[in-house]
Amino acid sequence: MTTTVRVNTYAHTTTHVATNMLRGMKQIIQQSGLSTSRIRGDWAVLEAGIAAWLNSGHLKGLVLEIYDPGKRASDDLVGRFDFTIDYSYYGDGDGELWLDPDTVSYTVLKNGSYPSHCSYRLIADTALGYPAVDGWSTTTFRSTAGFTRHSVGTAIGGGSLGAGLHYYTRSNG
Repeated sequence: MTTTVRVNTYAHTTTHVATNMLRGMKQIIQQSGLSTSRIRGDWAVLEAGIAAWLNSGHLKGLVLEIYDPGKRASDDLVGRFDFTIDYSYYGDGDGELWLDPDTVSYTVLKNGSYPSHCSYRLIADTALGYPAVDGWSTTTFRSTAGFTRHSVGTAIGGGSLGAGLHYYTRSNG
C-alpha cells in the first residue's frame, strides 16, 4: 500500500509574506525616525487586506509613502518604499519561508531618516478585479516625479512568492 500526503501551504505562505511585509514596513518606519503608532493601530486591517490579495493573486505590491503634511499635496512626498510581489519567485516552491531583516536595515541606512513631523500611509497596489476588504478604500499614489527608484533585492520569500524591496530618493539636478 502506498500513501500520499499533499499539503497546501499556499495559505500559510501568503500569511508569512503578508505579515513580514508589514514587519518590514514597521522596521522602515521605526528606523527612519517616525512613529509606529499608526501601523500598529491598523495592523489587523492591513494584514487582512494584504493576505486576501496575495491569496487571490491581485496584490502587485505594498507601498509606504512618507510625506510632509506641511507642504502642498502635489509636492509633499519625501520618500517611498515598495515591496513588489513576484508570484513565480521559486517556481514550484519548496515550502521554505524566510525574511532578510538585514536587507530592510540596509535600505533604511542607504536612504536615511526623515524629520519627525513627517507622516506616512500604506497603499496596496492591486490588479483590477481585486476582492473588497473591509477597512480599505481606493486612493491614488503621490507623484514620484523628481525621484529615482533604487532596487535592493528580494527581502521576503515563501513557497513560490517573493517580495522585492525598492526605495526612492530625490534625484540630483
